[in-house]
Amino acid sequence: MPTVIEKGIQLDFPAGWAVVKYDGDTQSDNASFYRARIESQVQNVRGVDVVSQAAGLAARLLLIEIKDYRISTKTADQDAAKLRQTVVQKALNTLSGLYAAARVADAELQPVVAHVFERALRIEVVLLLERPPLPVAPQTVAQKFRRENPQKSSNDLQLELTSRLFALGFDFNLRSTTTLSGADGWAARAL
Repeated sequence: MPTVIEKGIQLDFPAGWAVVKYDGDTQSDNASFYRARIESQVQNVRGVDVVSQAAGLAARLLLIEIKDYRISTKTADQDAAKLRQTVVQKALNTLSGLYAAARVADAELQPVVAHVFERALRIEVVLLLERPPLPVAPQTVAQKFRRENPQKSSNDLQLELTSRLFALGFDFNLRSTTTLSGADGWAARAL
């Protein structure tokens, strides 16, 4: 079973899935094609954290971006506009990088680009968004508002990114380690 650790999150994929840390935490644990041929050659290019190609007949490519706000001074709500732009930019930059890797038959990325030229390829952009836990039972109006507001902002983020990415032919899923389900086909847990 392929496993990747990124930003304090462990991602577990079923046996047979190809998984590559495309733009990971450190300079040394990333796809070398991305670092050597794309990032070092093109300004302002950005990539998602993890790319995975699902095994089986239904070609499915996952572009996974991880944002962890559990111990951040900023919140996902404060960064919402930036998050929307970042996810779209990283998805498009990564897909163009994968396309280039397929064209030059890069050995390291070959397992995740095997179906990149197929029209039937289902491309899923996943934002794995971790937030601090909410209080169990709000006592004051302010606590109640803080509990309801993140859900509203998550719904807004889900709707806007679904719409933006659908227009580009991608599916979008907003997930966290607690909202992934068996239907997603892979698992994640906070370390």
